Amino acid sequence: MRDKTFKISYSRINTYLFCPHKYKLIYLENKYIPLNGDIAFGNSVHKTLDYFYKQAIYTYEALIDSLNFCWESSGYETNQDVYISYLRANEVLKNFWDTFGKNIPKKIYTEHNFKAEIGKYPFIGIIDRIDEYDDGSRELVDYKTHKVMWTQEKIDNDLQLSLYCHGCKVALGFIPDKIAIYFLSHNKKIYTERNQQQIDDAINLSLKVAEKINKKEFTPNKEKCNFCDFKTSCRFSCFKQETDFKVKIGDLI
Repeated sequence: MRDKTFKISYSRINTYLFCPHKYKLIYLENKYIPLNGDIAFGNSVHKTLDYFYKQAIYTYEALIDSLNFCWESSGYETNQDVYISYLRANEVLKNFWDTFGKNIPKKIYTEHNFKAEIGKYPFIGIIDRIDEYDDGSRELVDYKTHKVMWTQEKIDNDLQLSLYCHGCKVALGFIPDKIAIYFLSHNKKIYTERNQQQIDDAINLSLKVAEKINKKEFTPNKEKCNFCDFKTSCRFSCFKQETDFKVKIGDLI
């Protein structure tokens, strides 16, 4: 029987691969990831570029106006952190404009939703950007605001890009001629490729994860505790247990 409730998405699969219990917290118990400065910064820049290209006024001034409209101040610890991050966003977008922003393709689709299927499951996603050029070729683009740029090997094996190539083919009706990631904090555009085997591997991995989710297999991965958004609140967290232990020892001193 077809499962009409569960949907495969990159975010869901990636969350489960990080820690099955984190998946349960977010998608079954409706726990929200605490907003922080890095998340707020990424949200602001993504929203800015989406708004800018949808407005279709291609000037640097319009780009900064878009930042001012989309800027998100929540999640930072201090007002100074907000100000420093806003200046960083201005610098990131200035560099982006000088290097890439002036070259406008024939068509630009941003925050492009798609719906498809993987096996018996619905498959959904949102692609940051699709560029269409005069010769009819299309480029799939993902934005990253990470302070640390990925290696070429990590980019070449990125699960999200493999799944989104599948989404482009089955839902949008085209195979990307080019695939790239904009590392906005570094002002670098790095290209990669995907073959059918990589896409098939991503599909098979997603199906295996989907089956584990439906079997309610949510054993926590305690090796990831120190890197988890719920490290101070999850009852399985090694980080929380270590912190509680130190507090108890401190009480005895």
